[in-house]
Amino acid sequence: MKKSFFLAVAAVAMTACSNDVDLGMKDANKQTADNAIGFQVLNKNMSRATLQEKGHYNFGVFGYKYLNSGTLTGEPTIMENYLVGYFGDNVGYSKEGTNNSTYGNSGNLTDNISLWGYEGLGNTEYNWTTNTDMQKYYKNDEKYYMSNWANQFLRYWDKSTDGTKFYAYAPYYQNDADFLTNKNSHVYFDNSTKVLHFPDGSLVAGYNDQTKYDYLYAATDVANANYGKDVALNFKHLSSRIRIVFYENIAGYDVKMLDLHPKAGIIAVPTTKSGDTYSYANNTLAMTAKLDINFSTFSSPTFDYPSVNTYYTASNTVIDDNIKNKALVFAAPVADKLLENRTTAVNNHTPNNYYSADTYYGIPHAESCGLTFRVSFQLKSTTGEIIKVYNTGVHVDKQYCKWEAGKSYTYVFKITKKATGNTGTNQPTVDPNPGTDALYPIVFDGITIDEWQDVYNPSDSGDHNIN
Repeated sequence: MKKSFFLAVAAVAMTACSNDVDLGMKDANKQTADNAIGFQVLNKNMSRATLQEKGHYNFGVFGYKYLNSGTLTGEPTIMENYLVGYFGDNVGYSKEGTNNSTYGNSGNLTDNISLWGYEGLGNTEYNWTTNTDMQKYYKNDEKYYMSNWANQFLRYWDKSTDGTKFYAYAPYYQNDADFLTNKNSHVYFDNSTKVLHFPDGSLVAGYNDQTKYDYLYAATDVANANYGKDVALNFKHLSSRIRIVFYENIAGYDVKMLDLHPKAGIIAVPTTKSGDTYSYANNTLAMTAKLDINFSTFSSPTFDYPSVNTYYTASNTVIDDNIKNKALVFAAPVADKLLENRTTAVNNHTPNNYYSADTYYGIPHAESCGLTFRVSFQLKSTTGEIIKVYNTGVHVDKQYCKWEAGKSYTYVFKITKKATGNTGTNQPTVDPNPGTDALYPIVFDGITIDEWQDVYNPSDSGDHNIN
């Protein structure tokens, strides 16, 4: 779901055998590729795009088999935080870098081949090391994209069970801590409580790179009758997406956005407002967080952010190298002049023009603070005169800053003649207060005229005779 907010800017390594779990399978259940568990990622709930088209080339998965009545003997876990990777054309994971046996370019759910695979993607197994100009595969020294397991084995369906449930998340979270002895440092699933745990710091807010900052989840229940088919997963967003766009309404002038500061084109300061008082909203907007997803009600999981590691904290007005820890930072649009039509500007998604080139993926945020946006812009009159307006501010109320998982928010700013800031020296700040008016129109008033003065002097005897 997309939401648009109109804002008039009147200021504007695990051991090789540690994950080799007994499947508890009967001898009649052949361990062949035909009985192997495979995955296909569908395109529902992803704006009609596949996972890989959204820039995600891996996900983590947990699998648990079950009986409708009775108790399973032994360990029911099939796979625990397995890395499933995308074997694409020059992106994702290289087929030549692993011994995967289910690789195949197919969207068929019944042929046991897929471009998504997990066999041989252990961190001691995947061996791709070099790329060319055309190839952008992950290399085995890029730990962020490697498995927590030393080895990953092909897993098989156990037809003595009634069903198998899978819980998945993306992107895959890698941590050097041993998974079996220190689960709290990893994403892990507690099958007794049906809770998927994301550890402290595993959710990170960031810009542009969906591979790292666009968090997703999926879950599916595969009944025994569907064993032998690939597992189909439909992912949903956990993050919130934030974008900003500008247009103008100042007659007689073209408006061009300027950088607020060399280190920040546009900033948004977490702010609280009480009456006419604006304050920094420290410890409210998360930079990193942990998350629990409770699947007790399988079809409608609930979300809980039990703790947050770091927050945006603006304690002074200085814009410096630490600005991205104080405020959200966006690039300023680079169009030579903003559009005067709101609808046209909002519908024009060309990067860098009327939208900021930066998309922010935020951690869902309760209605606990607003944002004070600060921008600078230039006016060019019909005569060619240039006026620069610095440090314009506008406060976005907290009711418009409640970000929910899976929703996209577009903040629409209109530059008007009632802009705040100043037209003198450029003194950009992180001040939560939007400020006072900057544009004072040239107004003619108090117009007077001097009285005529008679310069004839009656005592002057000098006549001018007409002869």
